[in-house]
Amino acid sequence: MTDRPTFDLQVSQQAGIHVFNLSGRLMDQQQADRLMEALDDALAGEEHRVVLDLSQLQYMNSTGLNILINLLTRTRNAGGDVVIAGVSQSVRQLFLVTKLDSVFTITDNVDEALARVRA
Repeated sequence: MTDRPTFDLQVSQQAGIHVFNLSGRLMDQQQADRLMEALDDALAGEEHRVVLDLSQLQYMNSTGLNILINLLTRTRNAGGDVVIAGVSQSVRQLFLVTKLDSVFTITDNVDEALARVRA
Protein backbone atom coordinates (compact mmCIF):
# COMPACT_ATOMS: atom_id res chain seq x y z
CA MET A 1 0.00 0.00 0.00
CA THR A 2 1.35 3.42 -0.93
CA ASP A 3 0.85 6.66 0.89
CA ARG A 4 0.73 8.66 -2.35
CA PRO A 5 -2.30 10.90 -2.51
CA THR A 6 -4.87 9.79 -5.05
CA PHE A 7 -6.73 12.12 -7.37
CA ASP A 8 -9.85 13.82 -6.09
CA LEU A 9 -12.26 16.23 -7.70
CA GLN A 10 -14.82 18.52 -6.12
CA VAL A 11 -17.04 20.78 -8.22
CA SER A 12 -18.80 23.83 -6.84
CA GLN A 13 -20.23 27.08 -8.15
CA GLN A 14 -19.23 30.56 -7.13
CA ALA A 15 -21.40 33.34 -8.53
CA GLY A 16 -22.59 30.91 -11.21
CA ILE A 17 -19.10 29.97 -12.38
CA HIS A 18 -18.04 26.33 -12.10
CA VAL A 19 -15.01 25.82 -9.85
CA PHE A 20 -13.23 22.47 -10.17
CA ASN A 21 -11.01 21.74 -7.17
CA LEU A 22 -8.41 19.15 -8.13
CA SER A 23 -6.25 17.49 -5.50
CA GLY A 24 -3.68 14.73 -5.29
CA ARG A 25 -2.10 13.40 -8.49
CA LEU A 26 -3.58 13.77 -11.98
CA MET A 27 -2.02 11.03 -14.07
CA ASP A 28 -4.29 8.57 -15.85
CA GLN A 29 -7.25 8.01 -18.15
CA GLN A 30 -9.66 6.95 -15.39
CA GLN A 31 -9.13 10.32 -13.71
CA ALA A 32 -9.55 12.01 -17.09
CA ASP A 33 -12.89 10.29 -17.61
CA ARG A 34 -14.13 11.49 -14.24
CA LEU A 35 -12.99 15.04 -14.92
CA MET A 36 -14.55 15.10 -18.41
CA GLU A 37 -17.86 13.75 -17.08
CA ALA A 38 -17.91 16.58 -14.55
CA LEU A 39 -17.09 19.06 -17.32
CA ASP A 40 -19.87 17.70 -19.53
CA ASP A 41 -22.30 18.14 -16.63
CA ALA A 42 -21.08 21.72 -16.13
CA LEU A 43 -21.29 22.59 -19.83
CA ALA A 44 -24.81 21.18 -20.09
CA GLY A 45 -26.06 24.32 -18.36
CA GLU A 46 -25.94 27.90 -19.59
CA GLU A 47 -22.63 28.86 -17.97
CA HIS A 48 -19.52 27.76 -19.85
CA ARG A 49 -16.81 29.45 -17.82
CA VAL A 50 -14.67 27.24 -15.59
CA VAL A 51 -12.05 27.86 -12.92
CA LEU A 52 -9.61 25.03 -12.23
CA ASP A 53 -8.27 25.30 -8.68
CA LEU A 54 -4.99 23.37 -8.73
CA SER A 55 -3.76 24.60 -5.34
CA GLN A 56 -4.14 21.08 -3.88
CA LEU A 57 -2.84 19.25 -6.96
CA GLN A 58 0.53 17.87 -5.94
CA TYR A 59 1.59 16.22 -9.17
CA MET A 60 0.60 16.03 -12.80
CA ASN A 61 2.31 14.19 -15.64
CA SER A 62 1.96 14.62 -19.41
CA THR A 63 -1.30 12.64 -19.34
CA GLY A 64 -2.66 15.12 -16.80
CA LEU A 65 -1.54 18.01 -18.99
CA ASN A 66 -3.30 16.44 -21.97
CA ILE A 67 -6.46 16.18 -19.86
CA LEU A 68 -6.30 19.92 -19.14
CA ILE A 69 -5.77 20.72 -22.84
CA ASN A 70 -8.85 18.63 -23.70
CA LEU A 71 -10.82 20.39 -20.98
CA LEU A 72 -9.78 23.80 -22.36
CA THR A 73 -10.67 22.79 -25.94
CA ARG A 74 -14.10 21.46 -25.00
CA THR A 75 -14.88 24.52 -22.90
CA ARG A 76 -13.83 26.95 -25.64
CA ASN A 77 -15.77 24.96 -28.25
CA ALA A 78 -18.84 25.48 -26.05
CA GLY A 79 -18.21 29.24 -26.09
CA GLY A 80 -16.59 29.42 -22.66
CA ASP A 81 -13.13 29.61 -21.18
CA VAL A 82 -10.93 28.12 -18.48
CA VAL A 83 -8.81 29.99 -15.95
CA ILE A 84 -6.36 28.07 -13.76
CA ALA A 85 -5.77 29.11 -10.15
CA GLY A 86 -3.22 28.27 -7.47
CA VAL A 87 -0.64 26.21 -9.34
CA SER A 88 2.09 24.59 -7.23
CA GLN A 89 5.71 25.19 -8.20
CA SER A 90 6.17 21.70 -9.68
CA VAL A 91 3.00 21.91 -11.75
CA ARG A 92 3.85 25.48 -12.83
CA GLN A 93 7.21 24.18 -14.05
CA LEU A 94 5.39 21.70 -16.28
CA PHE A 95 3.38 24.57 -17.81
CA LEU A 96 6.57 26.57 -18.38
CA VAL A 97 8.57 23.73 -19.95
CA THR A 98 5.73 22.87 -22.34
CA LYS A 99 5.05 26.59 -23.00
CA LEU A 100 1.40 26.00 -22.10
CA ASP A 101 1.59 28.96 -19.73
CA SER A 102 1.00 31.03 -22.88
CA VAL A 103 -2.15 29.00 -23.74
CA PHE A 104 -3.79 28.91 -20.31
CA THR A 105 -4.60 31.90 -18.15
CA ILE A 106 -2.98 31.17 -14.77
CA THR A 107 -3.72 33.19 -11.63
CA ASP A 108 -2.45 32.99 -8.06
CA ASN A 109 -5.78 32.09 -6.45
CA VAL A 110 -9.46 31.36 -7.06
CA ASP A 111 -10.59 34.94 -6.34
CA GLU A 112 -8.26 36.28 -9.06
CA ALA A 113 -9.41 33.52 -11.42
CA LEU A 114 -13.07 34.35 -10.82
CA ALA A 115 -12.39 38.04 -11.48
CA ARG A 116 -10.49 37.15 -14.67
CA VAL A 117 -13.19 34.81 -15.97
CA ARG A 118 -15.87 37.46 -15.41
CA ALA A 119 -13.88 40.15 -17.26
